Amino acid sequence: MPTLKERLSAHMEQYGKIALYTYLALSLTAIIGFSIAIGMGVSPSSATGVLGVVGAGWVAAKATMPLRILATLGLTPLVAAVVRRRRPPTEPEPEAEIQGE
Repeated sequence: MPTLKERLSAHMEQYGKIALYTYLALSLTAIIGFSIAIGMGVSPSSATGVLGVVGAGWVAAKATMPLRILATLGLTPLVAAVVRRRRPPTEPEPEAEIQGE
């Protein structure tokens, strides 16, 4: 059975940017979510306090990395299907005219 790292590498080869964007969206959502949750319990009074809350959110989100990787592996095919469905169909290129005679 392939390791998680091997599965993620194969996934990146198959889906490319879509897999990367899916992972980044999940990461940002986790960081923002944890920061809001931590911030609701803490009342930062300065910019340093706000940065501390965001930093704590980042650390908490970092702890969920294996779950985010698994979520990326599961969600990317769905995201790719939606992206492909929304793209306008590409027109076939006209064949080059044969020159001669």
